[in-house]
Amino acid sequence: MTEYVTEQQIRDILRPYRDGGPISRLYATGEITEHTIPALVHLMADLDCDDRDPEIDQIKDVLDYVTQVGCRPPVTRWTTAVARRQK
Repeated sequence: MTEYVTEQQIRDILRPYRDGGPISRLYATGEITEHTIPALVHLMADLDCDDRDPEIDQIKDVLDYVTQVGCRPPVTRWTTAVARRQK
């Protein structure tokens, strides 16, 4: 990760990739499980097959964030805290 990625940036990056599973949970609640990293790696592989390098770089930033933070339960006020910071 070249710079600090904010929670809002995480949500913005993940919005188009919600999968109904670990990526969606990270997007919606900030939850990170043992399934989050494999899901992000799989997404990066899919994007690589489609030659979508700029998107891969963004997912790498999310992957770096997830690796640094580690597993955690849903974050209280994840979406409201993010929205509040935008104002």
